[in-house]
Amino acid sequence: MDDVRIRPEDAAAAPPGPARRIVAVSVVMAAVVMDLLDTSVVNVALPTLRTDLHAGSAALQWLVAGYSLAFAVLLVTGGRLGDVHGYRRVFACGVTGFMAASAVCALATDAGVLVAARVLQGAAAALMVPQATSLIQLMYRPQERSKVMGLFGALAGLAAALGPLLGGLILRADLLGAGWRPIFLVNVPVGAAALVAARYLLPSGASTGPQRTDPRGTALVVLGLTLLVLPLVEGPAEHWPAWTYLCLAASLPVLGLLVLDQRARERRGVPGLVHVPLFRQRCFGIGLVLSLLAEAVMSGLMITLTLVLQEGLGLSAFTAALATLPMIAGMVLGVAVLAESLLPRLGRGVLPVGNAVLATGLAGAAWTLHRFGEGTGVWELAPWLVAIGTGLGLIMGPLFAITLQNVDAAHVGSASGVLESVEQLGGVLGVVSIGTVFLHRVDGGDGGDGFAGAFGWGVGGALALLVVSCAVGFALPRRLRTESEIPAGAL
Repeated sequence: MDDVRIRPEDAAAAPPGPARRIVAVSVVMAAVVMDLLDTSVVNVALPTLRTDLHAGSAALQWLVAGYSLAFAVLLVTGGRLGDVHGYRRVFACGVTGFMAASAVCALATDAGVLVAARVLQGAAAALMVPQATSLIQLMYRPQERSKVMGLFGALAGLAAALGPLLGGLILRADLLGAGWRPIFLVNVPVGAAALVAARYLLPSGASTGPQRTDPRGTALVVLGLTLLVLPLVEGPAEHWPAWTYLCLAASLPVLGLLVLDQRARERRGVPGLVHVPLFRQRCFGIGLVLSLLAEAVMSGLMITLTLVLQEGLGLSAFTAALATLPMIAGMVLGVAVLAESLLPRLGRGVLPVGNAVLATGLAGAAWTLHRFGEGTGVWELAPWLVAIGTGLGLIMGPLFAITLQNVDAAHVGSASGVLESVEQLGGVLGVVSIGTVFLHRVDGGDGGDGFAGAFGWGVGGALALLVVSCAVGFALPRRLRTESEIPAGAL
């Protein structure tokens, strides 16, 4: 059976102890947070970009959608490239590309150049981000990963919450009279530091099996996911024209051809873009569905909560970002304290507990907004935001370890790319479903009361997804295997 390779010349790069592993993971997290912050920071700068670059509405939309689309459709390919060429090497290529594209963004003189550079940023992020999960697979045993990946989730939430704050501060500072350009330039020193640290701290693992790329599979997955994701990104803003439905329908046969092609390669013993046997593993298949649902709830919740705080309650971007800190604190509590202690005892049972805590927080926040309307204070929402964050932490923390616990080490890159791609799709679905319901209901009301009622409808959609998640979760094994039960070929 294939295994992960650590080349002799790179053996020193593999972190030998807990302290060095923490530093190495911090390097990976810094790169991933750079990606997460970039998306939310750009949203704040859109009005400034419209004025400075004379950008139309379509260009502004593509500054966000172009990045998301390139990122989502190339994640599977990026994960597989790590298996073939080495996780650290592809990670470094992704960081380098992200830095270069960020520099082009900062120097752009018109909207067309900026949109093209944003697409390149998304493509580079698709190389960078899957390697982060693969590298953590190399550095941590299965029973250690839930805390690390849960902190990843908390960090993602923190980046989403503080991104608007950071963007607002940069725009207000107007460093050297550069306006919005430092929003992109900040990625260059951060990326350079990550590159230097990666050279000395990150292991250089790759599959020892046949190292071949799959051009046909790559073309099919890019085309299929583009046909699937593009209409989901563009549909709500364009009011779902006919082409969006045609693209969604066309994505099904293309993705079906991908499945047939990958199965044919497996029968011939030829490595493909996706390792088909992964989907026969119960934990992996069920974990993907649960990840899709969890990301949909989280993404839909973040957009609705942001709009309620800023437009419904009239808070500034700075104050709204600070108002979400109780939720971040709850995520850290759920991941680092509760999930770590409950997972060995409850096994799969920790997921319905997390769903219940999250549902309680959502219902409480909706009730508070309904009762106090536009007079709702931050402190009145804070306890419910802590509960929301705790529930998310209890779900997101263990879910990564559960999904990938049986994945063979030789295919960790492919598995990570598939998982990240599914999470991106879940995020888009959350905005399209929960976000669209919320925005539709807002149009039917005025002021804070309108936003409060719309938030209740959004919470109803999220609760429905949580019910589905609970039902799907019961298909998982009752408990996770202990470290002694995990075969040598699995990470």
